[in-house]
This record gives sequence, C-alpha cells and structure tokens, in this order.
Amino acid sequence: MDSSRRTDAAFAVCYVAFVFAGVYKDAWYVAWAPLDLTLAFGLAAAAVAGWLALRGGLRVTPAGIAITGLFTAFALYAVVSGLWSPSTDYYLSKAFRLVGVTGLTLGLGALVVASSARRLRYTGFATVGFSLVAVIETFVRYLQSGDTAIYPFGTNYLITGRVLGLGIVILTGYLVLSRADRRLTTAAGIALPPATYALLVIGSRGPLVAAVGAIGLLVVAGLLIGRLPNGRWALGAYAAAVGLAGYVAFTVARHLETITRLLWLLEGPGQSLGARFTYWQQTIAGLGPATLPFGYGLGSWPVVLGYGDAQDYPHNIVLEVAFELGLVGLALLLALFAVGVGVAIREWADHGRPVHLVLLALFAYMLANTMVTGDLNENRYLFAVCGVLAYRVAPRRYAVPSLATVREAIGSSGSPT
Repeated sequence: MDSSRRTDAAFAVCYVAFVFAGVYKDAWYVAWAPLDLTLAFGLAAAAVAGWLALRGGLRVTPAGIAITGLFTAFALYAVVSGLWSPSTDYYLSKAFRLVGVTGLTLGLGALVVASSARRLRYTGFATVGFSLVAVIETFVRYLQSGDTAIYPFGTNYLITGRVLGLGIVILTGYLVLSRADRRLTTAAGIALPPATYALLVIGSRGPLVAAVGAIGLLVVAGLLIGRLPNGRWALGAYAAAVGLAGYVAFTVARHLETITRLLWLLEGPGQSLGARFTYWQQTIAGLGPATLPFGYGLGSWPVVLGYGDAQDYPHNIVLEVAFELGLVGLALLLALFAVGVGVAIREWADHGRPVHLVLLALFAYMLANTMVTGDLNENRYLFAVCGVLAYRVAPRRYAVPSLATVREAIGSSGSPT
C-alpha cells in the first residue's frame, strides 16, 4: 500500500471513529482514556485532512463547497439566534456541539470524504467494520443480559441500533448492487444475517423500521437497474421474507426485544411513543405567528415548554428546527438537504453508479430516524451522510495548494525582476 492509500485509510478510520465516538466512548475498555475520544479523533481526522491538503492530495468539489456553505449559514443563524433564546446553559452546549462536532462531521464528509472515490470506499469499509464491532458487542451483552435490557458499550441501545442499521444498509448495497466484485457480495451475504439479528435483539424499533424501508429502496433499485440475480423474482422474495419475519414475530420470536417492542404498539402507543406524541402536540401548539418566522432561539424548546434549561427536544428534527429557528432555519436546513440529494440524483442520472443509490438509501434511513428521536447534534449521522452526498464521479475539482506549491509561489513573488 503506497503512502497516499495509507493516508486515505488513516483518515477514514479517524473520521469514522470520530463520528461514532458517542457510541463506544463509555465502554469500560476505553473509558480510561485521559482525553475525550470525540475530541481526540476529531482532531486526528482534521490533522490528516490538513496533511492531505499540504501534500496536494485534497481536491474539493463545488458540490462540497456548496453543502458546507449551506451548513455554515444554518449554523451561523442558529448561533445568532441565541440573542433572543431564553436558554443559556443548553444554548451554549448546543451551539458548541453544532459548530464543533456536527459542523466538523459534515465539513469533513463534504470536503474530504466526498472529494475522493478511494476515501469514500475506505470510509464505507470502516463504517461497516465498526458496525460489525457493534454486532459483536451486542451479542456479548445479549448473552450476559438474560431477560434484562441490553446496553452495548455501556450506553443506550438506540444509538447503537442506528449504527447497526447503517451497517445493514451498506451491506445490502454491497450485496444488491456490487455485482462486479463477488468477494464483496459474498462477504456482505455472510455478515448481513448476524447484523440483522443483532438489530432484532437490541430493542431499537426506529432503526429497524427505517432499515427495512431503506433495504426495500435498494431492492427496488436493484430490480430497476438489473443488478439483482434473478431480478424479476427478487421483489417477491423480499416481500415473502418480510411476511415470514412478521409470522415469526407473532409466533416464536417474542423474546426478540425489538420485535417485542414493536408488538407493544398493537396494544397502544406505550410510554415511549406516547411521550413523543405529547412532545409533538406541545411543539405544534407553541408555534405561533409571532415566533414562527425566526423561532424562539436555539435551545429554547425545553425552557419554553417548562422542562428546564437542559438538553431536551421534541424527537423530530423538523419540529425542533421550526420551533427554535423558525421558517428561516427550516428553509436553510431543507436547502442543505435538497442540494445534497439533488447532487446524488443528478450524478445517478448522468453516470448510473450504484454508489449514489446507496448514499440516497443511507440518507433516507437516517432521515427517517431523525423524525422520531434525537436533537440536531445527536442526529449528526444524518449530517455526515448529507456531506458525503457531495460525491461526484467526474467533477470539476479545486486543488488545495500543496506546501511545495505555496513555497514556490512565495519564492517566485520574492525573486528579483
């Protein structure tokens, strides 16, 4: 492996470790680290990106610049909204994380990952690799838990479930769309069953439902472009598999925590979903003509609704942004998503590369998750995918000047005439 490949691989590992640090950093075997792992791997990823730029290996694209610029405008408006937000503690925490963590997640994705096919591929492999680590961790906790709840990596099951879902969607993309590489499709076929079972036992209903929907999109896409073996039967097989899973859920698999929690919905929304319904109703009721244009300000939701000046949110990204940042913030957010999705759709129309279908499926998967849980910063996986949507097959690129180029330019400008 040459030095450029090693650098790209190092960046991919650091970037994935940074994005998913919130999942694993409370695990007993890394909790001893003297430095916060989100900060450590964020700095490491930024340092490798800087090294790429100094060596002339970073060529950003107009799409990456546009997506980063739109997020910058959104984040800047969110920070400015603190002038009228009733929150202080939550505002400061939320603003810092939005700029320093979520912003870095999207920026590195749009400007570094999306500017290189090789870095994009390595980042996909690293994401699947971490997802499989989460599978192993989930099984270990599952075997130790008995009938009690599972807490992989010592954290809640929900964020781990999102990681499992991301891995499942990418593996399905390899299996359905990467027909040219038999080794990759074989590996994906072997890894998918344990990953799916881990998602079934962990208890994450939202990630499971979102993953099933994203897989359905990939299967349909594979049928339409002829990438599936025996393609005309694939959709029927997928429907049969879903039906069989439903039958098993109602008969012999009630011990699967995710299935059990889905079955609870047949008896009513339950405490978790019922609380969300209450949050959504309160949020909609709080939107009025006076505050709707600009919102109550970043971090205002729990303060205005009487939950205190601490992290809390309506568990719906659209309602959260509309309430706190108004129509201005919502328009900026939707513009950001529209540009990313638009780039991927145009690239698919122009080049027909399966990678864009996988990226769109990942975006749909994460967007579905953000409709039922998390706040802006807890949903940074969505912003990571949105940044990577800037990937283009044969774009016009702007080279970041290398250190040698800068030195040559300085030397030329200082030479006598």
